[in-house]
Amino acid sequence: MGAFAQLSAYYPDIIRKATELNYSEENLLILAGDEQALKDNHPETYANLLSCGHNKDGRSYMEYAQDLVASWVFEDDVMTQLALKGLQITGAGADKERKILANKQVSAGSDCLVSWQGRNVLLELMSDYTGYWTKYGQMDLRDDKYNKLVRSNSLFLGISTKDQKFIFIDFSTNVPATYIPSHRPYGYKPAYQVKVNKNSLLSFNIEHLVELIKRAIETRSV
Repeated sequence: MGAFAQLSAYYPDIIRKATELNYSEENLLILAGDEQALKDNHPETYANLLSCGHNKDGRSYMEYAQDLVASWVFEDDVMTQLALKGLQITGAGADKERKILANKQVSAGSDCLVSWQGRNVLLELMSDYTGYWTKYGQMDLRDDKYNKLVRSNSLFLGISTKDQKFIFIDFSTNVPATYIPSHRPYGYKPAYQVKVNKNSLLSFNIEHLVELIKRAIETRSV
């Protein structure tokens, strides 16, 4: 199951959660699976969606869109929780406006920018809805995501919703990974695989997570 199916089980009502986060009508239509209304009322968004054949892998276009919007809901929910605990955090990726983009506008840039004590650091958010990281002791990063995280010295937050655990990685340090030229779960596109020590999967606690983020930023050079 993809992000939409998993998060529909995680949230009592994912459309209600999206509404609480002030999501646009087009995103609510996507979550509702109303393809005809999306096509009729938001033709530009629908055209952008149809350009994303590379991104959708084996999913239908609407399944891809539902997975994407559902993942935004989760990211925005997490960012809201972090902000409530004192971090200044804003969207930073190409999709920060939460609009379906044409394929040529989609990038692997980090999701958000975290500010603490006058320092700004990019933070990548990723979710595991199936317990894959815990079961197999590894994490897969799509296409050139790993290299961009290394080049930008980003922080990485991975949340396993099934296990209620998280992994936190500072990509300004050495993070070994194995290159996979053709990865079946990603439609046989390239990926990087990072080993996950089960001890590094921590019980999800927002206060602990905020302290880890602050500490990582404080150790950076000004």
